[in-house]
Amino acid sequence: MLKLTEELRKILSEPQGKLYEGEGVEPIRVALSEINFAILACVGDIVTYYALKSQFKPDIVVIDGKSIRKSLNADIKAEIDRMTSDYTTIEAKNPAGHVTEDLVEKLFEAIKIAKSGSKAKVFVEGEEDLAVMPLAIMLPKGSLIVYGQPRRGVVAVAVSREKKVDMFDLVKRMEILGGGTLDKLRRWSDGDIG
Repeated sequence: MLKLTEELRKILSEPQGKLYEGEGVEPIRVALSEINFAILACVGDIVTYYALKSQFKPDIVVIDGKSIRKSLNADIKAEIDRMTSDYTTIEAKNPAGHVTEDLVEKLFEAIKIAKSGSKAKVFVEGEEDLAVMPLAIMLPKGSLIVYGQPRRGVVAVAVSREKKVDMFDLVKRMEILGGGTLDKLRRWSDGDIG
């Protein structure tokens, strides 16, 4: 398991991709229409909700039933459940401020499902915010990750070899609390991080 440090918390509070400012469906619609992608992953309940509302059907959604650490509005939660009812649901445990081996394994499982042409929903017990990093490392190049930047808009992270290396460098700076999380990320990176 890996734990976020205060130094990394500051770095990760800034957008890790291109920021599309605004609220609601519009920033997502603009981001997804500007960028070509092989696999689309949404991290966060609100981003997932607006992506689905804008007629995009993400290949992978990673949600935790919360928005800015508060319980999600019941209507939005029900709408996400309805619009992802055909997704394979995978459950993962990941406390706030951490990246667990369980989360990495479940995200890798979701990626395999997406590569096979199906859709996956990873429901995280705890917090899903840091899932962007392992996804960027493990998704194939040409994929896109979209996540929310609180009170600013959405961020689109285009997965490239450079982005994989950058994200792995950040992950390596986390505090290691045991387990094989780093080894799995390296192994499942498509050989892009050495």
